[in-house]
Amino acid sequence: MRFMTQIRQWMRGFSGDLLRRQCGSVLVLWAFAAVPVVIGVGTVVDISRAYMARSRLAFALDAAGLAAGAAGNTEAEINAIAQQFFFANYGPDNPGTPTTPVVTVEGGVITVSGSVTAETTIMNLVGQGDITVAASAEILRKGLEVALILDNTGSMQGSKLESLRDASQDMVDILFQVPELQSNLKVAIVPYSASVNLGDAGLSVASGVVADDYDPADDEKWKGCVLGRSYPNDVVDAPSGIGTEWQPYFWDAADDNVWPPADTSPALCNNGTGPNLGCPTPVTPLTADKGELDAAVSAMASWCRGGTFSNVGMIWGWRVLSPDAPYTEGLPYETPGYDKVAILMTDGVNGYFRPPGSPFSADYAGYGRLHDGLLGTTSKSAAKTVLNERLSEVCENMKAEGIIIYTVTFDLNNSDTKQIYEDCATDDTKYFDSGNGSALQEAFQDIAEQLINLRVSK
Repeated sequence: MRFMTQIRQWMRGFSGDLLRRQCGSVLVLWAFAAVPVVIGVGTVVDISRAYMARSRLAFALDAAGLAAGAAGNTEAEINAIAQQFFFANYGPDNPGTPTTPVVTVEGGVITVSGSVTAETTIMNLVGQGDITVAASAEILRKGLEVALILDNTGSMQGSKLESLRDASQDMVDILFQVPELQSNLKVAIVPYSASVNLGDAGLSVASGVVADDYDPADDEKWKGCVLGRSYPNDVVDAPSGIGTEWQPYFWDAADDNVWPPADTSPALCNNGTGPNLGCPTPVTPLTADKGELDAAVSAMASWCRGGTFSNVGMIWGWRVLSPDAPYTEGLPYETPGYDKVAILMTDGVNGYFRPPGSPFSADYAGYGRLHDGLLGTTSKSAAKTVLNERLSEVCENMKAEGIIIYTVTFDLNNSDTKQIYEDCATDDTKYFDSGNGSALQEAFQDIAEQLINLRVSK
């Protein structure tokens, strides 16, 4: 027993001596082992910092792309806005040093790319002085400019006009409820009958008209309608200028329009009097204000006398989509990510109207009196042919400019006229023949859905 106790005491002494002898060597070993551990921890810190820089970079690029897509029109504007918003969102408090982002625009896609170089701390000890991270953001622009060009002639009285109001309101409601279009959608309303009413914009382009001549509230003053220009200026988006100004629409007192007093209330229809017979509700230019569009739809009325001049309605639909005066709300043609769309609706055949018992061959209308020969003929049937031909020319010229055209005929039983409107449309899927009010609403709803798919699915 005593022997075993001595053995244990000897072993404890030997172990203690061994540990004392090895202590310095163990510390050296631990020092060497700590180097990769510290570098590893430092690397994690540096990489985490670089990851934070990349995350902030991606956020700033997204913000830049979204801002440029919403507000920029030309490539120069898109680039400038992207740069501004990038540096506003990647300020000096963020890690690293960013490069100036590169912005490219192809079709409707805006790509904003950039990089950030972040200095290292621990990794610098092993020769890695900095880390560069890169990111990019791709923004698809979804923009629409839509002109509703709507027949407001006398034949649209009563339930037909109510159906048109309902259908038009449906389209506005459907388009404005799509989140992807909210920031890049504008719609115009262009009522037409014997002419088109430019409203206040007419003062800048109607030849010889001064402010005192214009008062929409006074039936005996000029209301804002203009005549069609001479060919070929009436089938192209030519600016106003010498020889191309629009003449004011003003029906002088005559045996078929005895005034004063003048009263052009739509309720009077063919019994109205005054210089503005056949002059419809004013154009509502392109706007993103849905309330303004709702009011314009509600304000539509049927305006008797004069006739149906769809070519005149269509050319003014083009002009509200155009970036050129007198309406300048439209973006430049081929603005990346935007489509310009014209929707032309009618219930009638183009031509001059002549009420029973009139001493004239036809009413005053969009090209003055028929007997003035401004269409190159004094024949009603020949004038109809000319108007149809000019409508077809306007349609072809608009399509050549990249404008997408939808056409809708409503309660129309003339196959030749239907064919003209079908040919006017961009393709067969964009022509609708509506036999009644319900079908008209369905057509407008279908068009709205097509427009949504056109933009959102890209």
